[in-house]
Amino acid sequence: MVLVGRLPPAEMFPARRPELRTRYLDLASGMRVRAVESGEPGAPMIVLVPGWGCSVYVFRDNLAPLAAAGFHAVAVDLKGHGLSDKPLSRGHYRLDAMRVHVIEILDALGAHGVVLAGLSMGASLAAHVAANHPGRVRGVVMGSPVGFDGVPGLRMVRGATPSPVVPLLPRIVTRAMIASILRFVTGKLRPISKRDVDEYWAPTQFPEFTIAMRRLVHEYDWNSPLRALEVPSLLLTGTRDPVLSRSRARRLARGTPGLRHVEIRDAGHVVYDEAPVAVNEAMIAFVRTLDRA
Repeated sequence: MVLVGRLPPAEMFPARRPELRTRYLDLASGMRVRAVESGEPGAPMIVLVPGWGCSVYVFRDNLAPLAAAGFHAVAVDLKGHGLSDKPLSRGHYRLDAMRVHVIEILDALGAHGVVLAGLSMGASLAAHVAANHPGRVRGVVMGSPVGFDGVPGLRMVRGATPSPVVPLLPRIVTRAMIASILRFVTGKLRPISKRDVDEYWAPTQFPEFTIAMRRLVHEYDWNSPLRALEVPSLLLTGTRDPVLSRSRARRLARGTPGLRHVEIRDAGHVVYDEAPVAVNEAMIAFVRTLDRA
């Protein structure tokens, strides 16, 4: 069953973006995930990992500029998200399972010594992958990381989504609800467009998407402290982030040796989306320092 009224897959990002390529990766687990990429395949690879509820659309203004700077930029829809497979068996969305999932993606890409760049949950997940598999990652970019020390309001969301409501979830997530969430997490740098709302609402046409997001809320370990990283790291945060406060971001920066912290004035939680020029400049400078090391 597919719910109507949403953007059909053929019209979702990266539709009408000929400079971007789409392919599906067959993972060792049997799952298929969507990847959107730009740049020469032999160039140094940057793998972009979206956050909870996000698709590759969140990196729409990062892929081509990173490629123009000489990198092979690849954004992926994690399982449960976007146009990737959406398994619903218990345990798929625990932290360890998600970490293994990212390693399977790197394997399918033939990627070794990559830079992992994530947003929100994807940022903390990228850091956990780097901490557990330092040989696979040479640098980490964390944009508004969430998952090291809890999430504001998580207990309330879990309480509002008990098991009995699961069958209802696909139909109660409305376009207006998505618009409200986007307005909440976004700072002052750019307005929310109709296209933004359409793209973030589009995956809800698949009932499994909403159920998978609920599984992540309940199964993922959102309070797993960051282990010491053996690779260089970059932290990108917005000064108007309602999810990761400035005090928490600065505490994370102080407690992580070798981490470079870039604050983006007036950006909210979705820094890659809200401030692509500043984010791209910071990422490119960071990765080039790795190349010179």
